Amino acid sequence: MNEKRLTIISKAVDLYHQYGIKSVSMDDIAREMGMSKKTLYQFINDKNDLVECVVDYHINLISELFSVFYNEDSNAIEQHKIHTQNVMDRFPRYNPSMLYDLRKYYPMLLNKLKEHKFKESYKANLNNLEKGIEEGYYIKDINSHIVAKILVAYQQFLFDGTTELLTENELADKTTYEEVYKYHFRGVCTPKGLDELKRLFIDNK
Repeated sequence: MNEKRLTIISKAVDLYHQYGIKSVSMDDIAREMGMSKKTLYQFINDKNDLVECVVDYHINLISELFSVFYNEDSNAIEQHKIHTQNVMDRFPRYNPSMLYDLRKYYPMLLNKLKEHKFKESYKANLNNLEKGIEEGYYIKDINSHIVAKILVAYQQFLFDGTTELLTENELADKTTYEEVYKYHFRGVCTPKGLDELKRLFIDNK
């Protein structure tokens, strides 16, 4: 893909996350890029094209963020800590406006995004659970497939700002993510795993 087109998409991602899709015009994008709208349209067909590109960008980003769960250099519990930090680094200011707008104006694109996130989240969490069992951090008598789906439910519902279950401040607070994972770990960890949990999430502040 053309480098300039990628830069435009990246800028749109940032603006959509801050202000939502509806309130950000193509004029706003052009202005932020320091170019005329005529030049912008040399790289982007129209706003629909740009929104589709932004969704595809997020699909690729989701795969990238979940890739940590296949990293053999980190143990199963460390993988969750690294994943949480990577998410917070990428989205330091959480604003659900983009999801609201996708739901209202681009429902098919939202479904595409959610389906991809479900598949990637399920596979990654299943891999993590099986890794943790092998390492002795997780108990053996759990149904990994069911527990992986429970974790997907956390990630698909609890952290979806449009549900309004958590406030924007809570969604932007790393402690919220850590509390969710500590709740999960205390249900699946062996004594060895609980010691590692304490080291990573409690002692290592």
